[in-house]
Amino acid sequence: MCKQTLWGILLEVLVATVRLSGQTAATPAADVVDARSSLTVSLRITVSSAEEELLVPYCSEGEGGTASFCNVAIHIEVKTPEGWRRMKPRHREVVLGGVPPDKWKLQRIAAGRRLDFSFAFTKDDFAVDRGQRLRAVVDAWHDEQSMRTGQQPIQLVTPAFDCP
Repeated sequence: MCKQTLWGILLEVLVATVRLSGQTAATPAADVVDARSSLTVSLRITVSSAEEELLVPYCSEGEGGTASFCNVAIHIEVKTPEGWRRMKPRHREVVLGGVPPDKWKLQRIAAGRRLDFSFAFTKDDFAVDRGQRLRAVVDAWHDEQSMRTGQQPIQLVTPAFDCP
């Protein structure tokens, strides 16, 4: 428990350092604020808007009322020797699916504000291992019509983090 708390504090300090060094108020951004694992890897991701409002889809509410990303509007990438690649299913039987865009709920993030979201996946279903470098790619939009049709998403890429 103490080790997990220490890792949590170190992760938050690292994320804060990256946020301060690479982000300006003029660009929207997404940061992984917390990553935990047992059989499931659980992420808390903070999405920051910039000078314009952002619309971010979510499908449900998790712990403490935090909005949970829709599977279709977020993906996890794995660092490979060839570069960043989408996380792949571990087995052929794994079927990727999700809530269609016309069923998404939307969260408005006012200009200059930020909001936390959650996302989880199982290591049994996806080919990732502890310590592997990951990053999340979150889709956001400036208007609801574009969001519902999936046109021109703004892809917010988080800084890399180690798979817990």
